This record gives sequence, structure tokens and C-alpha cells, in this order.
Amino acid sequence: METPNGRETGPLDANRPGARGSLWLAFVAATLIVCVICAATLLVRSLWQDGAADRARELENMAVTLSEQTARAFQSVGLIQDDLIGHVREKGIQTRIQLVDAMSTEDVHSRLREKISGLPFIDAITVIDETGQLLNFSRYWPIPNVNVSDRDYFLALEGMRGPDIFLGEPVPNRGSGTVTIYLAKRFANSSGRFLGLVLGAMEQSYFERFYSGLRLGRDGMIALIRSDGALLARHPGSAGQSPRDSAVRARTAAAVFATGQMPQLPAGTLDEKARIAAVHRVGDLPVAVVVSESVAALDALMWQRATPLIVAAGLLCLTIALVAWGVGRHLRDERAFAVAQHGMARIDVLTGLPNRLAFAERLNALLKARGGGTPLALLYLDLDYFKAVNDTLGHDAGDTMLIELAERIRALVGPDDFAARLGGDEFAVVVSGVNHESEAAEFAQRLIHTLRSPLHLGLHRIVSGCSIGIVMAPRDGTGVAELLKNADLALYRAKADGRGIARVFVEEMERLVRERREMEVALQTAWREKQFFLLYQPIVEAESGRVAGFEALLRWQHPERGLVNPTSFIPIAEETGLILPLGAWVLAEACAAATTWPEDLFVSVNLSPVQFRGAEAFRQVRNALESSGLAPSRLEVEITESTLLQEGPMVRATLEQFSEEGITVALDDFGTGYSSLGYLRTLSIGRIKMDRSFIDQVETSPQSLAIVRAVVGLARTLGLRCTAEGVETEGQRRLLTAEGCSHLQGYLLGRPGSAEEALRRTRTSAA
Repeated sequence: METPNGRETGPLDANRPGARGSLWLAFVAATLIVCVICAATLLVRSLWQDGAADRARELENMAVTLSEQTARAFQSVGLIQDDLIGHVREKGIQTRIQLVDAMSTEDVHSRLREKISGLPFIDAITVIDETGQLLNFSRYWPIPNVNVSDRDYFLALEGMRGPDIFLGEPVPNRGSGTVTIYLAKRFANSSGRFLGLVLGAMEQSYFERFYSGLRLGRDGMIALIRSDGALLARHPGSAGQSPRDSAVRARTAAAVFATGQMPQLPAGTLDEKARIAAVHRVGDLPVAVVVSESVAALDALMWQRATPLIVAAGLLCLTIALVAWGVGRHLRDERAFAVAQHGMARIDVLTGLPNRLAFAERLNALLKARGGGTPLALLYLDLDYFKAVNDTLGHDAGDTMLIELAERIRALVGPDDFAARLGGDEFAVVVSGVNHESEAAEFAQRLIHTLRSPLHLGLHRIVSGCSIGIVMAPRDGTGVAELLKNADLALYRAKADGRGIARVFVEEMERLVRERREMEVALQTAWREKQFFLLYQPIVEAESGRVAGFEALLRWQHPERGLVNPTSFIPIAEETGLILPLGAWVLAEACAAATTWPEDLFVSVNLSPVQFRGAEAFRQVRNALESSGLAPSRLEVEITESTLLQEGPMVRATLEQFSEEGITVALDDFGTGYSSLGYLRTLSIGRIKMDRSFIDQVETSPQSLAIVRAVVGLARTLGLRCTAEGVETEGQRRLLTAEGCSHLQGYLLGRPGSAEEALRRTRTSAA
């Protein structure tokens, strides 16, 4: 074709407006594709780094926990050894003959058996003289004629220039054949001459059984290594199946104990795989717990996580190319704008999940498509403690918490299912392909377990979790509104029964939920109308019977229900956040009442875990002391072990502040948790309170009596006061006093009374 001026044109003429538009669109599309590739590369790298860091933190947390548990086992042996060595020193033994006379008796043998009777992981305790001859042995009587002067622990300790403690490699016991780990401790006479040693034998299988109970991942491994590289225990596998290249282990162990860390273990250390590891020393012993994951397994996991992102980036690039090729400028722009607006209106901006509108639309479409056919499950989630986190740590912390937990929910949802944020701290998950409520309940338990893992928000360690209500469609409803209503009822039942559980909808839930809501309203009314009051129960000195102080107990006098049990309303007060002003009021009232008592009496106040968030507990305690004028030394605050587990580092920092102020910290319900001994070692605890479950049967149960003796002995050794709660009989009082318990509390010694009654009792006691 020829124009009037003779110039030819064609479809590739770059001067035509359409051609210029096509070139511009191609340039934009190419630019977008390059940007997507770059962004995907950066995201994959970030995902890889974050995943490796997350796994390292998991290994570190596990190593810390395992080292504390392992240290407890060694500490149990050490306490028995220290007791025997102290016995030798008290008797002033100077020669081998004196040692033989004192330690070769049947009484000492019985004492050894009694000490290890409650510690099944201890195989035996042995007393050995300076020649290597057994003087006493917890396993046999009479004592067998055995000499161990050729054993490594004896050779290491007989010279006085060596260490006082030696931890031996696992060896078969000469008497029983059991593979044991020996912890030997040397003792000498007053002039420093070697007299012998006390040998504790622990079963190697105890550590391997304990480690086998943990979920480690595909190539996870836990090992117990000595500072010279000796492998004491390992799971999976056993220490006897370790690589033969001891030089590699020795070099690695030297680096670990020199620097305190070893992020990577070369192949041949624990097995033939290179590993990332977290290492934590076990107390002051020359041994460490190593928790590791193979580098290959970590790489495989990272590729698994990165593959969807890479695929998504590739699909996005392909989509951009197709859209650029087939779209018209004006109409496509308008349509893309409309689609984008439609999508934004259905996405929760904070979490990226579908919002309530999108959830209702999709669920409604599913219900219509299925009709009355295949059932599906709707799970309605409500986060635990979210309001308290928002109130104490701020909305930024609350938003971070929502984003993290939304990601965990998203990770569990299958391709045929979907999740949404309905608003606030409420989420919903629709699970397709379930035929029975038990399948939905199983999925709910996985959600609860996943969301219960601790969150780290700055210095705060938050254990959130969730409660879940479950409904099945079409059994429990055929419309979106009806299903949400019934799921909400099931959710309220779950929260009423305790946090962190799931409940399936049943008809009578409507009445129970109504009662719980009435309780929440009644609590707010009780706070406004001052229906709460305090009672004071005396705490007496066991020996003298003199009143030493009072514990402040919160009570609620409802105008219609009468006296409401604290276990019924305190969890609701914690969930709704009312515990914060209520706890501050209890502190202020108790401190003010204590100022009217003699100056040698103290007042004890219980603190809720919620009060420790945002350093609220310390502020409330300081305000109560300043407003009342009470001396800090007259205030005792009680915390439970669950407070330490839920709130983490912030609790520890607050307890240090209490200690610096002179305030006593009491660990309540001692003996019912699994890590109380570790807290006594690391925290500023001034008193332990034995749980009443041990006191109830102390006169009739040998096991309860043994526990009481152990706790009292532990308190005496650590220089702590020890209070027994729930003393209700004269026999309990006499027995606990005889065992050395410092303080007693219970109905036998005084029921809770008003502040005026407490004041009268102090005057009577003083008289």
C-alpha cells in the first residue's frame, strides 16, 4: 500500500499508534516479569534464611530444656554424693580404717537404698576406699568383694591434683551387665589426703528413653557428649553405634566447650552426616546436650517450602505475558481495576486471609453446590489471651500475634479447604471431605497444638493457643448464619470448659453459653458495685504456733447467688482482662490491711499470669506499697509454675525486680509441675508452698510422706522457707512440724476471716 507521498506502511510500522502501544505494553510486561523474578529470588533467599533461623531457634530451645532436665538427673546423684561426703566429714574420719568402720555397715547400705528408691534412673550408689575396694553398695548386702582400682574414674580421681568430679564413659556394670554412666566424686580427710570416692551409676537407657519421647524431624538427633568428645548417650541409635572417628568428635567437643557454641557439626561427629546443631552445657559438668538436624534434611525442607513460591512466580510471569499479549488497553484496564477492587473488598488487609464477606460467599456457594450431600465441617476459632496482649503490650503486638497465628492456620489448611479471619481474634476454617465429627475434632486438635507453640514478641514469650467450636453441615445447619450461630455456641462451651480445647455443637449448649455470658456481665457489675472482698487466712510458724502472716484470698459475694467459688470466676476475669484492675485492687487492699498488724507479720498475695504482661505486676506491687506505706519485706507474692511457662522472660525479669526490692517470692503448688527444681536453681524464690494434695495423705501414704520429706529437705538445703497448705488434722500438724516444715496453713490453724478478724487474731497471738 502506498500513501499519497509515496511512503509505504504495513502492520509493523512503528509509527502507527497501535504499534507504539504494543511496544509499550511489551516493555511494561517484560519489566514486570523481571521484577517478579527478582522479587521471587529475594523471597526464596529470605525464606531460606528465615527457615534456617527458625530451625536453629527450635533446636536451641530444645537443647536448653533438655539440658535442664538432664542436669536435674545429675543433680539428684550429686545431692546423694554430697550427703554421704558430708557424713564422712561430720564424723571426722581421717584414715582408711575409720572409713571402713563407718561406711561398711548395714545402716549405711539401708540409707543408700532409701535415697535412690524414688529415683529409678539411678542404678546404684557405691562408696569406694582409697585402694579401690567397695565399702558399701546400694544393690547388694553383704557387700561383694570387688575392687575397681582399674576403672577410669578411680584412676582420674585418686590423684589429688586432678578434678574432684569425674564423668565416665558408658560401660557395662560388672554386677548387673546394665550399661551405665558413672558420676564419681572424690573426698579426702581434713589434711587433704585422698580417702576414696562416692560413685553414682545412672542407666544409659534412661537418657535414651527420655530423648526418644521427643519429635525431632526426619534427621533429628539428640546426643549427650563429654568435653573430650566421648559420646555418653544418643537418640536415635545408641552411643555404642557412633562413628569410629573419635578424633573428629574430640576436636568438635573441644571447640564446643571452648566457645560455648557449634552451629555446624562436621560429618563423623555423631553420624556420617553434616549437621546444624544447638549445644547447651549441663550445669557445671563437663558434658553438653547436642540437638541437631542434618544439613541435607534442612535443605530438603527449605526446597519444599520454596517450591510453591517458585512455581507461583513462574505462573505469575506466564500470566503477565499472556495478559500483555491479549489485552486491549482501555477495556482491559477497566476490567482489571474492577477485578482488583472486588478482590480487595474480600481480603483481610492485616493477615491476607479472606474476610467475613468472602467467607460467607464461598461457604454459601459450597452449601448450595453440595445440597444435602457430602458433609463439611466449620471450625470457629477464638484466640486465647488476645485481649490481654492487646491491653498490656499494645495493638502493634496484637497485630503481630494475629499475623503469625494466621500463617500457622494457613499452613494447616488443605487445598480443598479454606480459612478466613472473621474479625478481631476470630477465625474460621471450612474442612471438606469429612464424614464424621471425629475427623473434624482431630483436625481441630492439630490446630490447637500448632497455635499453642510460644510466640516471641520482643522480650515477651506469649503462649496463646485457641478454643474451637465445631459444627457439621448439613446436620447442624444449612445456611451460613445458622452454622455460624451454632459454631459460636460450641466455641463458648469450649471456652467455658477451659482454654485450648475444642467442642462439637450439641443442642443444650445454648443454655450453657447464656449462663457464661451472664457470668461475664455479672463480673463487670460486681466490679462496678464493689461486690468483691478479701479474707485473710493465717500462716503460722510450725514450731511455736505463732502467727507469721496472712494470705489474702479474693472472694465474691453475689447478691443472688451468694458466695461464688473463685475457680468459677477468676479464669473469666483473666480472659476478659478484668483481672488487671481487680489484681491491683487486691494488692492495694492487702497491703493497707497489713499496715495495721504488728511489724513482724507479712501478707501474701497471689498474682495472675496476665499481670506479668507489660511489666504490669511490678507497677501494681510498687503502687500498692507506696500508697499503703507497707515495707517491701512484709509483702510476699505467690506465683504458680504455669505463670513461668506462659510468660517466660518477662516473669524472670519481674522476679529479679521483686528480689532487689526485698519482696519475697513464693512458688505455689510446688511439686505438681515438671520443672520446679529448675526454677529454684535459676530464680529468686524465697518460699515454696507444698501442694495440699501431698498433705491430705501424709499420715497414711508412704509416698506422700517421702515427697514431703524430700521437699522439706530441699528447702532446708537451699535456705528456703517451706509452707504446707491444707493442714486440717492435729496429726498432720505434728508430723509436718517433726519433719522440719517451717510454716503451716490450713483450717486446723485458722479459717479465712475478715481484715478485722485478722487484726484481732494478731493481738491475741501477741498476747
